Amino acid sequence: MARKIKGPQMIVANRLLDGRVVFLKADGGWSAVAADAAVAADEAGVDALEALAQKSADDNFVLSIEVIDATERDGKPYPAHMKFAMQALGPSVRPDLGYQVSPAWEQTDL
Repeated sequence: MARKIKGPQMIVANRLLDGRVVFLKADGGWSAVAADAAVAADEAGVDALEALAQKSADDNFVLSIEVIDATERDGKPYPAHMKFAMQALGPSVRPDLGYQVSPAWEQTDL
């Protein structure tokens, strides 16, 4: 796919099981933790990550796959844009009702 890569990129999607925002890992798995995300720095790397992500979509595990800009925070990958950074942190209203209440409630690494 012809695109111009401007810096590091990561893949984000929504997990079909619960709608949670998840990040593609290098092994093709998904994590709810942005720091676990695989990062690509060139077009070939992004294409490879997209192929891994598409396999999960074909298996009905995720949907709404997006390639997003990545940055570094404390030496780990993190979404560069506010929209995705907020999604990475979970609901911003009433965290006492969200998945943050009980870390044991969900698996962050699938």
